[in-house]
Parts: sequence; C-alpha cells; structure tokens
Amino acid sequence: MRRSTSISRLLPWALGLFALSRGLAQSVEELPLRPPLPTNTPPATEEVVYRFNQVDDRGFDRVIQKIAVPTLTVYHPAKSAHRGAAIVMCPGGGYSYVAIDREGYAIGRYFSERGITVAVLKYRLPAPDVTKEGVPLSQQDALAAVQLVRDRAKAWGVAPNRIGIMGGSAGGHLAGSVGILGDSANGSRPDFVALLYPVVCLDGPYVHKGSRTKLLGASPSPERVLEFSLEKRARAGLPPYFFVHAADDKGVPPQNSELFAAALKEKGVPADVMIVATGGHGFGLGRDAESGRWKDAFLAWLDRLP
Repeated sequence: MRRSTSISRLLPWALGLFALSRGLAQSVEELPLRPPLPTNTPPATEEVVYRFNQVDDRGFDRVIQKIAVPTLTVYHPAKSAHRGAAIVMCPGGGYSYVAIDREGYAIGRYFSERGITVAVLKYRLPAPDVTKEGVPLSQQDALAAVQLVRDRAKAWGVAPNRIGIMGGSAGGHLAGSVGILGDSANGSRPDFVALLYPVVCLDGPYVHKGSRTKLLGASPSPERVLEFSLEKRARAGLPPYFFVHAADDKGVPPQNSELFAAALKEKGVPADVMIVATGGHGFGLGRDAESGRWKDAFLAWLDRLP
C-alpha cells in the first residue's frame, strides 16, 4: 500500500492528538532533518506497508520504504524525569525498510510517558551505489538527528550531556555506528548508546548478510566490511553502551551483542549486556514478560550514568 510523503506525515500528528487526549504526552511534533525538496522536484512518494503479524499497543505494524525526506518525530514528556535525558530512536528493518511503529512510535510513547524526550528517526535507507565509500545515508541522518536534538536541548528542557541514541536490530547497528562515528566537536557524538538485539557483525559466523548487503552493497571490499563491523571498531573514549538480546534470537544471534560489549570493555568503555531467556528477534518493548524486563533495567542503567 502506498502513501505520499505528505500523507505519511499526518500519521504521527494524529497519534500525537490521541496522546494529548489521554494526557500521555505534552506534545508530539515531526521535524524534517534535511531542507525541503526544491519546488521543481517531483513529489517524493514513500511506501507505507501495513502489516498485522506483530502489532504494537495501538494495532499498528507499519514499515516505510523509499524515504526521501528524513524526519524526527519528537515525543515531549509532560514532565521531565531521569535528569533531562533524551533519546534518538532508530527503528530496525534490515536496512530494507524502517519499522516505524513497534521499534519507533511505540517506544517513543513509552519512554516519553516516563519523562524522557524521545525523537523517533525516519531515516533514508542506504544507497551504496550513491555513497560509494562515504558515510551511508542512514548514518548521515542518524548523526544529524543527534545534532538536532543537541541544538534544541535548551528549548526542549533536555540536559545537553544526556542525549543518547537507541536502536533495534539493523537500527541497533545504525545507533551503534553513530556511537563510533559521532564527533563531540559538531555535537553528533551521543552521550550514551542503547542497543536492542543489534546487528553488529558484518563478517564471520554471526554475520547478518542481509543488512550487510543493503548497507554496503553486494560485493563490499574487506576494508569497507571492517569499517562497519562494530565489534572491530571499539576504542577508548566511546560513550557507555547498554545491550539487550534474547538467548533464543535466531535472526541475529546474541553473540553480536556479546562480542561488541567485550571489545568495548577491553578498551575501557562501560558496556552492560542483558541476555533475556526468551523473546526471539525484534521483540521491541517486549514480546513476553521475560523480554520486557529490559525497559526497567535500561532506566536504572540510565540513572546510574553521570
């Protein structure tokens, strides 16, 4: 099912009105990350696919493709908590689409209800033939998202030293890579990183080949693969990382989280790993009580950060 870009932008706005009616959030707004397209450019057409196998708390499980204009849908809490923390949320989708509901809006609502500003990122999908050896489009957008939240921190009542990034699955790879690529000089370095069942390994026995192909192309060079294999990029000075992964994840094995966390700890970077017994892959806020435990654990971890 197709929807134009303009129609798709009404969806989070409508959800925002619903949230306001229930008193769940102070406000919801959607902001473009890039300048609007020139007036002589044909209108961009996104594809919004409605799925029904793993719906969120409001009955949605939409995924978005062919994104031309990246946006942030910002959930402002009615009352700030957790010392003014903010999160840029990167939904997953194997770098083939953006799973905007279960790993985006639903998470935005949940944590904004608990006093955290959450900016859900609708990012452009990678185009390896366009970016070549440069920074992929998805990573460009996630870096810009952290910068935008930092630029608006004072206006939004966000602590400028408590701006983090979170992502699930391939969105976890995106968020994890921003922790590595981010630069404090331009405001794109997150202050913390939280990864839900993330894709990490782009080579070896735990590789997620689909994400690698979509991100880097069908035949990336060994150097390019190394550049985006996160467990190989750990270094001193990175922000603290929080991981959650299910032991029964068949899509992205939990070794992805474990290897990256071990590499970070070896470099002196704080890294906490939570392995839940069940939940499989893509459990979002939680597929069962066991996989849902991560939310409270993450908030407690966040509160322990400086």
